[in-house]
Order: sequence, then structure tokens, then C-alpha cells
Amino acid sequence: MRNVRFTIYCLLVLLSSCEKEIDMDYHTVYPHYVAEVEVKPGLAKARLTTTRAIENSKVEDTYISNANVTVSMVPDGKSYQLTYKGRGIYETKVAGIEGQEYQADIEIDGQHYTSTSTMHSAPVINSFTLVWQDIVGERMLFGDLRLQDNPTEHNYYFMHLYRNSIGYRWAVMRDTSNPGDELQQLFSCTTEKEIKKDDSDELHEGDRLRLEVRSIDKLAYDYLYSLQTMDNTGSNPIQNFTGGMLGYFSAYQSRTYETIFHLDSIR
Repeated sequence: MRNVRFTIYCLLVLLSSCEKEIDMDYHTVYPHYVAEVEVKPGLAKARLTTTRAIENSKVEDTYISNANVTVSMVPDGKSYQLTYKGRGIYETKVAGIEGQEYQADIEIDGQHYTSTSTMHSAPVINSFTLVWQDIVGERMLFGDLRLQDNPTEHNYYFMHLYRNSIGYRWAVMRDTSNPGDELQQLFSCTTEKEIKKDDSDELHEGDRLRLEVRSIDKLAYDYLYSLQTMDNTGSNPIQNFTGGMLGYFSAYQSRTYETIFHLDSIR
């Protein structure tokens, strides 16, 4: 009995001696400005924030409220001043003209940051369905999007699938060599084994799905594509604004499609 007690005592001493306070070796860096600026028919909108220090948990501290934001038509120079609405959001009404190039200019504390974007024609959604496909012997559920390519221009698309109003999947796609063809984009959703589990990342019966497809220009595509592949490349997204501001500017037209997820309706 004494040997057992001694062994337990030794284990407790050993375990307690393994406890060690770990210091996180991170460095506070100067916040960077981040912009998400868009022009679509009827509206110009900007969301301006700063990156947040790791020790600061207050999202409201990142909102930029003192910026001067304008969107101008190139080359005639007609300019629209955006009005601050709160929570880092600036807005104004604009016509939004297909084929028009726009320039966004953001001035903060005397420093200007600019970017340009051209509005392309509206995308055409041929269909969006949920389908099962066999992948390496396992059935997987995909969102199958079909777009009709515009043969008169190089086409770039940003596609965002929302589940219950929250971003779920997104992708970018381009078609510069097959004008007039039907394009396909698959969104991987879940496997047949996982769909019945209570996992927040899986689709559930009755989920509301909304798909937004934007026709964007090459500059916006290049930024979003670099953002999409940054985990694989180990690099940061390419810059879309001059002056070192993070984020991007996009003039676009969009189309949406909505449906309700019902498992028994999937073919």
C-alpha cells in the first residue's frame, strides 16, 4: 500500500512540475486601413475599417469615421461624394452605367488611396441546383451553378452562396477564351455521411439559400483570386489600392437566386 501511495505521490509531483506558463510571442503592429468599395446600379458604398490589434476585442474601434470618400467617372471626372452612415459605412446614390470606368478616392488625414474598376454587363444565371456526385466512392452534395457567358467581353465573376443570410461558400471564375459558352461552378457543401450530423458547417433541412453572382472586372478578379489562393501560395493578396491600403474596389452588376434546402428534393 505504501508503494502505491508513493507512486501516486510521484506522479502528482511529476504532473505539477510540467505546468508552465506559456508566453505568446506576438508583436503589436500599427493598424492598416482596409476598404471594401463597390459601385452598382443605384448605389456607391464603402466600408472603411482598420486592422485590429490582437489584444483589442472591440470591433467598433476599427470603424473609420473621418474619411473623405468620392467615386468619379473616368475620364469625364463627374464625382460623387459618399456620406458617412455610421459603423464605417459611407454611401451615396449613383446611376451605375454599364461599360463605365470608375475611380474610388479615399482621403484619410491628408493621404489619398485610389483604385479603378469598370462595370461589366449583368451576369445571366441559367440554373442553380443541388446535386449528388460520387467522389472517390462517396456521395457528396454540390451546389451546381450554370452561367451563360457573354460573347462580347472577357467575363469575370464573383459568386457568393449565403445560408440563412450568412456567407457560406464563395468563389471567383473567369472565361476569356470560350465566348458564348455555358459556364459551370460547383460549390462543395457536404457528404452524405455528414449531412445528418449536427454540424454548423453542414446544410440542414429548411435552410434558406441565396446565391449572388456579380460580373466584375479583371482588377477585382485578380484581387479576389489572390485572396482565394493565399492559403496555398503563402502570400498576401495583391494590392488593389494605391498607397498601401488593404481591400478592393469593384464596379459590378449582379443577379441573385433563392431557394430552400429540402433533402428529399435533391436528385
